[in-house]
Amino acid sequence: MKTSHLLLTAIAMITGVSLSTAASAATATGSLNAKITITSNCAITGTSTDLDFGSNASTTASAVSASNGGFSVTCTNQTPYTIGLKSTASGAADDGTGTMKATVNGTAYTIGYQLYQDSGTTVWGNVASGGSANVKSAIGSGTAQAYTVYGKTTSTLNVPAATYSDTVSINVEY
Repeated sequence: MKTSHLLLTAIAMITGVSLSTAASAATATGSLNAKITITSNCAITGTSTDLDFGSNASTTASAVSASNGGFSVTCTNQTPYTIGLKSTASGAADDGTGTMKATVNGTAYTIGYQLYQDSGTTVWGNVASGGSANVKSAIGSGTAQAYTVYGKTTSTLNVPAATYSDTVSINVEY
């Protein structure tokens, strides 16, 4: 046994092969996959600004317009979505109409208004299917997309002096 070890050592020295190389282990290889699943997501982001019709005299005869309301929506890149707006006033419909309300001396008074996607021709409501659609459609970019809300009063301003208000719900479907 000792002779064979000496013989192997001598052969290794003559050929330049080390005994440790001759006795090394075999290598096996494999692989694994790296993956991530991205889900669609949308959020109303940033600060929403009020749709403010300003201060007006009760004797104002024509409709008052506003174009200073707004909000931003951030949706996953390439995700289609729709935005619907709806007044939270009691009995409000999906057609973009709303009612601003104030109580003066125990009596409720209202001023009607209509929401628009532009300066006054395209109604902005909350109906995405059936009938005529009055939602705003867009495709997400992965960054905040800003939207302006326009409005016009639809009823007389001949009401008591007070601050009239309503809340508009922003509904993003994706």
